[in-house]
Amino acid sequence: MKQRVLIIAMLLLVTGCQQPAGEIFPVIEPAVVWPAPPEATRIRLVGTLSDSRDLKAEQSSSEIFKAALRGPRPPITLAGPHGVALLGDVLLAITDSGAGAVHIIDLRQRTHTVTYGSEEARLAAPVGVVWMGEHLLVSDGQRHEMFEFERTGRLLRRFGETMLVRPVGMAYDATGDELYVVDGGTHTIKVLRGSTGELVRSFGQRGSGAGELNFPTHIAFDGEDRLAVADSGNFRVQLFNRRGELLASIGRKGDGAGDFALPKGVAFDSAGRLYVVDAQFENFQIFDRQGRLLLAVGEEGVGLGQFSLPAGIFIDHNNRIWVADSANRRLQVFEIQADRVNEAALVAQQGVD
Repeated sequence: MKQRVLIIAMLLLVTGCQQPAGEIFPVIEPAVVWPAPPEATRIRLVGTLSDSRDLKAEQSSSEIFKAALRGPRPPITLAGPHGVALLGDVLLAITDSGAGAVHIIDLRQRTHTVTYGSEEARLAAPVGVVWMGEHLLVSDGQRHEMFEFERTGRLLRRFGETMLVRPVGMAYDATGDELYVVDGGTHTIKVLRGSTGELVRSFGQRGSGAGELNFPTHIAFDGEDRLAVADSGNFRVQLFNRRGELLASIGRKGDGAGDFALPKGVAFDSAGRLYVVDAQFENFQIFDRQGRLLLAVGEEGVGLGQFSLPAGIFIDHNNRIWVADSANRRLQVFEIQADRVNEAALVAQQGVD
């Protein structure tokens, strides 16, 4: 009887009550910015995403009541996020190498779903992720193949097993329906027809010379004719055109400004600047079109704006920067203060000739 009375009391308490959706990225005070004050802000931390609770979805009175009776539903968490891709402003896809899964987050509907592949073909070590129209492509280095999913997470097909050794990073060029796949096992870039999965061409070979690769990991396309490849084993990023012809090389092994220790994720912003994540420096560095260092963002740690083994990076059309902070089990989201990005001033500030 007492339990029944308690239940009725709780029901009366929550009847007609609901929790409205919260702001996913509330204003951070004090602001976390780069460079440090009193310099003008160029990059600002927007917030972080670690699990489904961070979406701050609306809760109906019935959902609140059920949670009061049974306890809150366990959140969906990130175990080891690696690749990041955003479709428009809405669908965020994250490969989770630690969980052998792909997270699909609807930022508008505030939903968070997870797919593991299918019963016949479960994901083992998903790394790269890219949207091809409304479909999601995921590379799995351990299974030596690609997975294609609907936006709902339903598996559509697998391909590439006979031609790929260890597929990792990917970039998609919609104008030619060409999918650029970094094959870390063969130290090459394989270009596949996105719609069919057939091999079109490849470029690169193992080595340390110009245009050669040594355990490459990530790739990005600027939408024009530049491909950035994280040539991780050679401690550099090489820029190629669509045909695989070398355009430039940025960085070298070292611990100075503009050097690399373990370059991973790469991305371009709308102005053509190059962003390079370094998993050992625990930061990302920004370079202009001439390869000059503009700014370094982040340091080792667990706090806001700090990283632990960061991996993939994605820049959306609003110039928001999404970084997979893998060992901290979260995404960190930054914003480019576009009206303040004065490249010449930044170069002078960093002391780069």
